[in-house]
This record gives sequence, C-alpha cells and structure tokens, in this order.
Amino acid sequence: MNINNILITSTFFCLWLTSQIPEYAQYSIGLFFIFTLGILHGSNDLSIVSKIKEVTTLKRLGLFLSGYILVVVIAALIFYVAPKIAMLFFILFSGYHFGEQHFHKSIKESSLTSAILYMSYGLVVLFLILALNTAEVSVIIKDIIGNTIDSSIYNYCLLGSFIVFILVGIKYYLDHTFGFKKIVYELFLLLVFFIFFSSSNLIWSFAIYFIIWHSIPSIIEQLDYLYKEISWKSFLKYIQKSFLVWLISIIAIGTLLYFFKDDKQIFLPIIFSFLGAITFAHSFVISKMFKKNPPTFKK
Repeated sequence: MNINNILITSTFFCLWLTSQIPEYAQYSIGLFFIFTLGILHGSNDLSIVSKIKEVTTLKRLGLFLSGYILVVVIAALIFYVAPKIAMLFFILFSGYHFGEQHFHKSIKESSLTSAILYMSYGLVVLFLILALNTAEVSVIIKDIIGNTIDSSIYNYCLLGSFIVFILVGIKYYLDHTFGFKKIVYELFLLLVFFIFFSSSNLIWSFAIYFIIWHSIPSIIEQLDYLYKEISWKSFLKYIQKSFLVWLISIIAIGTLLYFFKDDKQIFLPIIFSFLGAITFAHSFVISKMFKKNPPTFKK
C-alpha cells in the first residue's frame, strides 16, 4: 500500500485551499482536525499496550491504564510547575515521535544513529513551522513559559537540525540503507513543507502536517498492527475502541478552556500544553509497537 502520492497531493490541495479560505476558517478547520483525527490517533494506546503485553486480566488492564494516565497527569503537572523544562521535552519528544513515524520502516534496527535520524528530522519539521510563524509562536511561548524567545533561536535550531539530518542521511546512503531516490524524495518533501508552512498560519501549518503526515499514517499502521487489516471495517473497530479515551480527552480540554474562557490568549497555550502532555505517553507506546511488530504494508 503506497500512500505517499495521496499525502503529497493532499498537501498541495491544502496549500491551494490556503489562498481560497479566510484565516479564521483555516484556524477553525485546523482545530477541528486536531481535536478529531489528531487526538483520535493517540486514543487507542491502551489496546496497543494490551496486545504488546498480552494483557488477559481486568486487573492488569487496569494497572496499565492507571500507569498511562499517571504519565499524562505528571506531564501536565510539569507543564504547570516547570513550563520551560516541559516545553523543551515536548519539542524533543515530538521531534523524535514525528521522525520515528516517518522513517521507522526504512531502518532495519534501532540504534543511536537511527534515534539521531528520527530526532533531527522531526526537529527540522517542527522548527520549520516555528521559524516561519515566529509572531504567533512568540505569543504562545510567552504565555506558556512566561517570557519570549529570540526568533533567531528558531533559525539556529532549524539549521543545526537540518545539518545533523543531512549528515545522518549521508551515513545511511553510504551504507546503502537509503538509495539516491530516497534522499532526493526526502529533500523534496522538506521543500514542499517549507512552501506550505511559509504560506500558512501556525495552526493551519501544524494541523496539516500533524494530520496528513503523522496522524493518518499512524492510524493506518495501528490498524495493521491491531487487526492485520486496513479497511473501513477495521477503522470502525478502531473508533469504537478509541471513542471513550477520545471523549475523555475532549471533555478534559473543554473543561480547561471553560475555566479560562475569559482569557482568550490562553487558548492556544492550553491546546499545545495538552498535546504535549499526551505526547509523552503516546510516543513510548508507539515506539514499543514498532519494535514488537513492524507494519506489513509499504508506505
């Protein structure tokens, strides 16, 4: 199953859509996708953990669920008591998680080099979004950590991540893990992201990458792992299994937004802090899934 052409076509369609709809509509559609498919793709972790650990009793299932929730709660508390540290780890974890999702099928085994590849690629994508939307990012960062960050920092981090990514890519090219076409394709993809992010606002940029290039491929791989079948039937099973956790997540973030409804500036910081909290636990689960049973389909 090859979905790359569909993903690229969808991205160019969204780029075209950027010039056709007003900015408030981009925000609304972007947030809708984040709250639906975005949160949904991380709402079935319990089923994945259950299969990885072969959980057969209600007691053990409860223990795993409690541990998962505890990780999310601790992460949320860190955002509250030590936001600078939490933000740093959110960026690093998200970078690794995005990179692993993108490259894990191309790497034969886990190693320090593969970890550097995942991290550097994910950070290139994240810092592309940040560096090309510094005005919006500065406001959110200030609301989360209490002070602003010089916009040049995003550019330096982007350059550093890109250099590391290129060096690791050359290493994998020299040992024949990556072919020349693979290298060209990945650089072309980053160019596409650059064009899209530079033409879009923060939420629209993040939402399209998060949904099209991360959440949808992740859901497909989870279907493959859980049901050994990628179909509408298996997707409906996935929704049924995920619905309760997804609903609890929506209620939780809705409650937070209600309590802070009088402070409109806190809206986006709450969303990104919430995504950061659930990213920590989710990234561990997905990494375990990849190691336990690589997907049988080809992207």
